[in-house]
Amino acid sequence: MRRFLLLILGFSLFLTPLSAARAQGQSSVDLYPPDVSTFPNVSVLVDVFGQNGIFAPGLAPEAFTVLEDGQPRPPDEVIEHVLPAQIVVAVNSGPALDVRDGQGISRFQRLVQVLDGWAQTLPAEKADDLSLVSISGPVINHASPADFRNSLRAFEPDFRNTTPNLQSLSLALDVANMQTAQAGMKRAILFITPHMDDPDIAATMQPLIERAAQSKIRVFVWFVDLEAYFVTTSAAAFSTLAVQTGGSMFAFSGVESFPNPESYFAPLRRTYALKYTSAVTAGGKHSLAVEVALGTVKVRSADQAFDIDLQPPNPILVAPPLQITRQAPADDPFNTKILVPEEQPIQIIVEFPDRHPRPLVRTTFYVDGQIEDENTSEPFDTFAWDLKGYQLSGEHQILVEAVDSIGLSKTSMPIPVTLTVVQPPRGIAAMFARFRMPIIIGSVTLAGLALVFVLLTGRVRLPSLRARRAAREVYRDPLTQPVPVAAEPRTSPAERARLKREAAAAERVRVVDAPASLVRLLPDGQPATDKPIPVLDKELVLGTDPVQCNRVLDDPSISPVHARLKQITEGGAFILSDTGSVAGTWVNYEPVSREGRRLEAGDVIHFGQLIYRFQLRNAPPVPEPKVTPEKPET
Repeated sequence: MRRFLLLILGFSLFLTPLSAARAQGQSSVDLYPPDVSTFPNVSVLVDVFGQNGIFAPGLAPEAFTVLEDGQPRPPDEVIEHVLPAQIVVAVNSGPALDVRDGQGISRFQRLVQVLDGWAQTLPAEKADDLSLVSISGPVINHASPADFRNSLRAFEPDFRNTTPNLQSLSLALDVANMQTAQAGMKRAILFITPHMDDPDIAATMQPLIERAAQSKIRVFVWFVDLEAYFVTTSAAAFSTLAVQTGGSMFAFSGVESFPNPESYFAPLRRTYALKYTSAVTAGGKHSLAVEVALGTVKVRSADQAFDIDLQPPNPILVAPPLQITRQAPADDPFNTKILVPEEQPIQIIVEFPDRHPRPLVRTTFYVDGQIEDENTSEPFDTFAWDLKGYQLSGEHQILVEAVDSIGLSKTSMPIPVTLTVVQPPRGIAAMFARFRMPIIIGSVTLAGLALVFVLLTGRVRLPSLRARRAAREVYRDPLTQPVPVAAEPRTSPAERARLKREAAAAERVRVVDAPASLVRLLPDGQPATDKPIPVLDKELVLGTDPVQCNRVLDDPSISPVHARLKQITEGGAFILSDTGSVAGTWVNYEPVSREGRRLEAGDVIHFGQLIYRFQLRNAPPVPEPKVTPEKPET
């Protein structure tokens, strides 16, 4: 009669867990946060569970549909992965666990033998993350199977003097909620407990059930006690805990056979790794869901939000040419048909400020707003600027544009390039200079032929006797005698060296006495061996025309009248102005206009491709830095 009443009571207590089990008997799809680090390729882990709550293996890629912002996208790849699990064994100590059989083996010792044998079979590679928790606190956390076995065998709680409570379950939830070693790892708790005499155990346990369900932690319960307690309020509460968290419960009185723990945890080690190509073209927040066809039923996951930063690609010109000079080839300086270079290579790099490198579909090179060259396939970082059509000097603006695979584009800042075209000399003089060797050879040949012709067709007439006698009479006449011219005395090498030194010293005096001077610099900024140009006149005109300029600069980039340097005050104020030259005049890499610019000591001046440093004889001293001590804080 007593056993019958216990059965009726147990049936009523199990009504709630059974109804919860029915509520849980639905297929489900769970998503983990997507990985957008390789955008536009997006990766996400997907868990698919059937109506039995067990992982659904062996699904084909065609069964998955990605829903990005509600729009379907086909997956590029779906792979079923095996992952380790994060498992916590929690022991709720109580006298019932220390009850021994006829051989003197306690229920807990039997239980330890089962867990030790299970842990021994776990592989060393991709090993589970194992923890052991008791009422008094964690015994070992996040350990390997070998360390877990050692701690389990050494664990000897005081069962006889301990009252069972839910402290070990709460601690196990804390441990299981910690960050997993890798994405996709599932969490589970094996809760070993005897019965509890708390009449409000269902209400006390409800917050723990909600914590486990929210964190997707499955709780498997091993209820270890007398068979009479299998149908108590305590047993029903533990059954509810297992069912509502996706686990199961096993009751052990001492004679039953323990299930293999691997049957609990094996389905938790599998997941699907899904990859797809995103269609997102704007940064911000977006949603992701996955729909899975399980037979004739389609199950959709909840939306998983993700945030993406998208910016257009940034093209940058690498060492763009600021000046280009086109002129006849060095080995043929009078060639009027060919000017070199005929082509200017342009190199760029493309950066992605959003740190999501994407394929490029087009890069375009513009000159003065017109397309000069374009790439629609690799390589995207090289262009060729065709210069053959440029016959006049001038300034041109260049820039590049880059377009990526999702349609975002950006252009670089325009950069001015000065193109100087130096035309070779023309006319008869240029023709004779270009073809001087053929002309010389032809002239010598013609002269030789003419001489041969004279010798063959004419006769050479020798001076007559009368002519020779008249020549001698000329020398006898005093009025017709030649007068010897006194030759200038020859200068010795030592005297020539002395005169050269005196001329050099005089030149140095002129430079030193000059209020200012221009010192020639090499392209690397070092002084050249050329003599400085003293600024002695009130106005120094520089150019290639010796008639209009009082200082001639010999370089193809210099205009006939290139620039003017005026001294406007006796104290040494100088104004440099450009006269409309082709290659331009620059001070400290800034262009100088016709209105001019005042010079300071040490300024770097570019006349076309020639570089000079402006120096003053009485340059103002550089002020020393003044250090002001910081007042102490009050």
